[in-house]
Amino acid sequence: MALPEETLLARYAFSQALSRSTALSALEVSLDDYLTSMALLPHTLAKTGKPGMSRKDLIKKLGELMQFRQQLNLNRENFVEVPDFYWAEPELEKCFKSLTNALEVRGRTASLNDKITYAADIQSMLRQLLTESSSHSMELIIIALIAVEVVIAIIREGPELWHMAFGTEEHKEHSSAKVSTA
Repeated sequence: MALPEETLLARYAFSQALSRSTALSALEVSLDDYLTSMALLPHTLAKTGKPGMSRKDLIKKLGELMQFRQQLNLNRENFVEVPDFYWAEPELEKCFKSLTNALEVRGRTASLNDKITYAADIQSMLRQLLTESSSHSMELIIIALIAVEVVIAIIREGPELWHMAFGTEEHKEHSSAKVSTA
């Protein structure tokens, strides 16, 4: 049984719109799973004052988030634009657009982008918090190293400094003589 060409092309437009919607649904489910895995971070931060995730894990999660945005906006299956095939077929383009509108592809894509942006903002804030914490630790280490250096200098130069400051008169004269001969 042979179908007219118009019917086949209309079915093709329908199937392509449906496949976009299905691919978008898969991304929605994956992103919801991702957001669920990240949902406890704000609560953990509020209760403990710590992000509850290591820097490496946070960066991995950020990589996952970037993959979601790439799949949504940059892959060959662009959910917003009309495929080039329909440019030459205005009737099919109308059919494709009406089907994608009925399946709310554009609105769902915008919603996913908003969710990704929100998650990226949270992760950026957590990453900044981890960076500040790391910087604070480094500052404490530097202060401790300076203190150790001061203690070593006092131990090494302490007796001489003591004699210079509080020593006997003859030691002061001896030190003055050293300075004048130099």
